[in-house]
Amino acid sequence: MENIRLSSEEALRRRRQQQQQPQLAPPTKRPLADTTNHPVKRMNNGQKMLDIAPDWGGNEITPSPSLTGGIPAASTQMPPPTSTPAGYRDTANPLSLSNPMWGLKREVVLGLGACGIATMYPWQLACLSLPGLLAGEKNLVYTAPTSAGKSLVADVLMIRKLVIERKKAIVVVPYIAIVQEKTKFLKKVLEKVKVQSEPRGEWDKTRHWRGLNIVGFHSGTRSRLGWEEIDVAVCTIEKANALVNASIESRTIDTLGIIVFDELHMLSDPHRGHILELLATKILCLTDEHIQIVGMSATLSNTAVVAKWLQAECYECTYRPIPLQEHLVYDNSIYNAKMQLTAHIPPSELKELKDPVTNAVVALVYACVKEGNGVLVFCESRKRCEDLALLLMKFMPRPNAETREKRSEFISDLTATSAGLDIVLEKTAPSGVAFHHAGLTTEEKDLIAGAYDQGLLKVICCTATMAAGVNLPARRVIISPRMGRDFITPAMLRQMKGRAGRKGKDTVGENFVVCRREDLEAVRAIMDADMPSANSCLTGESEGLRRALLEGIATKLATSADSLDDFLRCTLLFHTTPTPIATLRPLINTAITSLTTSNLITVHPSTSYFSATPPGLATVAAGLGPDEGLFLHEELSRALKAFNLESDLHIIYHFTPIHSTSTSSITIDWKLLRDDLDTLSESNLRAAAFVGVNPAFVNRMAQGGTLKEDTPANIEKARVYRRFYVALMLRQLINERPVHVVAKSYDIARGFVQGLSTTCKGFATTSVTFCKVMGWSGLAVLLEHYSGRLDLGVRDDLMELARIPFVKSWTARVFHENGLKSITAVANAEVGELVRVLGLARWGRGGSEDEGVKKRLEERAEVILKCAKRLWDQECVGDVDEYY
Repeated sequence: MENIRLSSEEALRRRRQQQQQPQLAPPTKRPLADTTNHPVKRMNNGQKMLDIAPDWGGNEITPSPSLTGGIPAASTQMPPPTSTPAGYRDTANPLSLSNPMWGLKREVVLGLGACGIATMYPWQLACLSLPGLLAGEKNLVYTAPTSAGKSLVADVLMIRKLVIERKKAIVVVPYIAIVQEKTKFLKKVLEKVKVQSEPRGEWDKTRHWRGLNIVGFHSGTRSRLGWEEIDVAVCTIEKANALVNASIESRTIDTLGIIVFDELHMLSDPHRGHILELLATKILCLTDEHIQIVGMSATLSNTAVVAKWLQAECYECTYRPIPLQEHLVYDNSIYNAKMQLTAHIPPSELKELKDPVTNAVVALVYACVKEGNGVLVFCESRKRCEDLALLLMKFMPRPNAETREKRSEFISDLTATSAGLDIVLEKTAPSGVAFHHAGLTTEEKDLIAGAYDQGLLKVICCTATMAAGVNLPARRVIISPRMGRDFITPAMLRQMKGRAGRKGKDTVGENFVVCRREDLEAVRAIMDADMPSANSCLTGESEGLRRALLEGIATKLATSADSLDDFLRCTLLFHTTPTPIATLRPLINTAITSLTTSNLITVHPSTSYFSATPPGLATVAAGLGPDEGLFLHEELSRALKAFNLESDLHIIYHFTPIHSTSTSSITIDWKLLRDDLDTLSESNLRAAAFVGVNPAFVNRMAQGGTLKEDTPANIEKARVYRRFYVALMLRQLINERPVHVVAKSYDIARGFVQGLSTTCKGFATTSVTFCKVMGWSGLAVLLEHYSGRLDLGVRDDLMELARIPFVKSWTARVFHENGLKSITAVANAEVGELVRVLGLARWGRGGSEDEGVKKRLEERAEVILKCAKRLWDQECVGDVDEYY
């Protein structure tokens, strides 16, 4: 208790000291050197660049207040910058990021430099020099090959909006892995940038500075920051759409200055393309807000059409910093892009290499690794990734002593994870070979990616998802043309090929498509095919058009027949339909009738204005489509009338996603489900009956029955049983069973369980939002509480303790049982004590003799201690604030 009092007193002392800081007048700015004759002082359209001036430190460039709405000059309360390295003073070179024409702060230039980016390519200069881009007056759509530096163009425009105009930015990416990677990158680039924060009240005359708030949003994430506090939101497509809807509803969309669409070709995705198109449509409708749109892709073919739709400048680039050498391999022969025979691969007498495809892959991997280079091998399935990794390890060159030691440390890192050491990685990692697919946990994927980036791993056997996810380039890429039983698409093939060639490390990249003779014709067609066009997904059998109309009405962007027409004119559908008025009018009328019949919208008889009903508003707020919103409304309405609170199973069932794409990949083990039902208590069996699970039907299925999904009733029945099957997994997670234990119980990959858990956490948040908008506050509180438990993987008594990183699930329970029952207790513990408890959580009483593992646990214990102390200090400061 004495320590707690001292911490509170120290926090109070610092607070008073800060408030007593003397006010200092800002210094006078020094004039900028004459640059009137600079060759790039003016844009291509003759428009003059924004005036800039060095701040009091002489290095940081700040915009002229007359052009930026009066952004204040730097304050002497802000710490002085360090000296700028000579490498970043190349202000005369138009390709240098420190050139004044880009308006980038010194801290930004240094941040980009720390990430290996100091200059532009000529194509980037030409692209950014298009009329009106730097001034934020024009939108931009551009294409460039993978690794050509597409992101830098968008980053420059985004940073200018952030720092010069003090506007918010949204970056839209398709996958969670890219959200995490982009968020980490932007935090590193912008970590030294300080902006003036809002005063705490009229009485507050002190000039406060803060760093930029960069937050990643995807399924399952939670942020303590609201839209008002965020500077950059890096989002998946669904999260970005929900964020824009919420900001329109709260009338704060005017704070958004730029939205960046990465992987713009996702417009054609059958599952998510309509959401991306709808998101862009809403931004286009907000003409008074002057939100700049930037879209980019490596595989978009109809760039001009998309640019016309987005009212944007168009730029297409074919430049690639690292040239590619493309090859096709079959029957142990290698052909170049012109189908000229270039080499033979000697056949092998070894039994495991009799197959010519396997023999070619092993030979190509070995030759590249022997020269010290890295290889990515794209496989058709997860099982093939693991089997090939086990085979390749037998043919890898023997590493030196230093490499062996570092790989041993890498294995210790894997062992120290919550899932423990995978049996396949345990065998392959010492040889420098690993695999990477959805079956691994996030922690394992991060460790493998880091080891490969450091050169410890030379070969990664991966599935196609890595091509569009984690950025891990290689000297050589070897590609299987199949994904499961189907062939890969031309766009996916280009993404895979683009991973070849490491900037700064290689002078050339090599890719080899390895196929069988019987697949040769189909593979040649894929290799020669043009990139697909981006087409609208608002038509067809999907509910895209109905969702577009519902969101337009709910956000009040389209509340009448005329405004509805204007709304639809902003869609890609309108721009790609030959006779849009005649073609779309019947579709629109049908969609409006359907939404009205479903009670999602109403049409006022006197004014003919459209408005969304409470279920319609809740559907849009939750980020659901019309059919999904209706289903969730029906499910939760039924639960309100008869909610089984005897156990937590009924509540957990409502966390399982209703999206067919989220549950269709679940294969129910009916025998395992029957065994689980046999062990359930009476209260849990009643919960099962509430949701429609019949033990007699499960028993018939376990004896060899088949559930054919050939009718709407059977499809609905299958969805109920899949959701219940998933709910049983979640029930174990929420009651502190580790992910790898649950995965073993259900004989599925632990990464799949972890991913499913993340998806369910996201859907839990969706359900809570739906309930709040509907006014079902009691149900919202109940769901929100269990959502927190699912997020942390603990029971009620461990909720506080589980706020500490690495103290989750079973680990939190072991901490609690060993006397570390609160954040305060952990913050006051010794590192040695934390290591001991972590060892108990990992191995039980037996412990581990591996010194490398013990070292990793010590490092983890230090992180836990540091985070616990930070949380403890925040609580103490909160107590002081509340007292005063």
